[in-house]
Amino acid sequence: MRKRILVTTLIVTLLGMLVYSVVSASIFHRTLLDDAKQDIVSLADLYDATLYPDADDGDAAVFAAHFDGMRVTFLDSAGKVTGDSGGIAAGTDLSDEDEVAAALRDGEGFARRQSDDSDKHLLWYCTVKDGVLVRVGIPVLSEGDLIVQTLPTLAWFIAIVIVFSLIFTYFATAYILRPVEELAEQSRVQSVVSTKHSELQPITEILNRKNNELYEQLDVIKREQARVATVQESKNEFIANITHEMNTPLTSIKGFADLLESGSLDEQGRANAVRVIREQSDRLSGLIACIINYNELNDDELPSYECNVGDIAREVAESLRPAIEACGVSLSLDIDEGVTVSSRQERLTEIFGNLIRNAARYNKENGSVTVRVKGGADPCAEVEDTGIGIAEENLDKVFSRFFTVDKSHSGKHGGFGLGLAVVKKLCDRAGWRLTVKSALGEGTCFKVEF
Repeated sequence: MRKRILVTTLIVTLLGMLVYSVVSASIFHRTLLDDAKQDIVSLADLYDATLYPDADDGDAAVFAAHFDGMRVTFLDSAGKVTGDSGGIAAGTDLSDEDEVAAALRDGEGFARRQSDDSDKHLLWYCTVKDGVLVRVGIPVLSEGDLIVQTLPTLAWFIAIVIVFSLIFTYFATAYILRPVEELAEQSRVQSVVSTKHSELQPITEILNRKNNELYEQLDVIKREQARVATVQESKNEFIANITHEMNTPLTSIKGFADLLESGSLDEQGRANAVRVIREQSDRLSGLIACIINYNELNDDELPSYECNVGDIAREVAESLRPAIEACGVSLSLDIDEGVTVSSRQERLTEIFGNLIRNAARYNKENGSVTVRVKGGADPCAEVEDTGIGIAEENLDKVFSRFFTVDKSHSGKHGGFGLGLAVVKKLCDRAGWRLTVKSALGEGTCFKVEF
């Protein structure tokens, strides 16, 4: 047993030392590489087109003199060399080099590789300066070179650790193993174990609680699996809904584009095709804007302030009145003065705008929309309409993403199903209660209790 502990101790210690050395060298190498990147960017920033107007080999050599061992290459907008301090011929195409390709694509790029004419590793940085691609390279240590440099020190340290492990294991094994062996003997013959050694008390408690803890951990695993499944289901549903919502306008756009390309349409048909493509493009843009707006709510951390609910509701309603009345729907306001809540004007505007637009969109001809704001001990706001209503089985779905009362995307209502989801998210973040009452064919009333 003593020999086994000794061998195990040595193996674990040596492996730990090796892993620690490799990891430390890797971390240190990344740190050096990050510092080198900062340095090389600073060096590239020294470039001034007025000082190096020709961007040829001579200018490259002069610019490279800023740092010992630095390589400088000037390239045109196509990635071809115009000057190089290391002897690369002018006209050589370097557009396939990683750093050059990244600079052509994104404006700057990094790459690290071994030099073609030496065993040194170079860190390359390429960026666009005054219409010229400036590529700068400086020598850096590879991770392997760094590890090799640390081997002598590591060898001495390992030797010291081996000697210490031998001495410590020889004297400590018997003392350490005796109470553990006693505890093991107890656990073999007893259901409840105990020990007089306080250091081993946690082990006895673990042994005595193992069954209860096992079931508790199984419950945690099951709950986590359920949570992951719910998140995955929500993600899949969200992706499926986006795909479905985008498919309709994209299908229309492609279909009419194919018709236009075939040349089989007369002038009126072409005009109609252009109109449909434009309308579906606008619809697609609107959908994307709605999705972006919905997701941005998670990042809204702006501070709240006192807002006059009545003034905001009135302002939103009046701005929408012309469009509402143009649809043959009347708009009336019942607003108490002086009702304030802690929020932001844009959040309340979003809430009233979505509720009022929905009330008008899903209304009937000669219908009405009523906006109420009530104060008192329980301030609240309501938007009520005399529209098509919502079936009882759909009342718990109206706040879901992409749910629409009108299932036809090409019908007259044409909503994306994100407006009420936005209202629900804003109310939940503010701690407000959002409820809905509706009867199919009679109308709907949304109520926000502040």
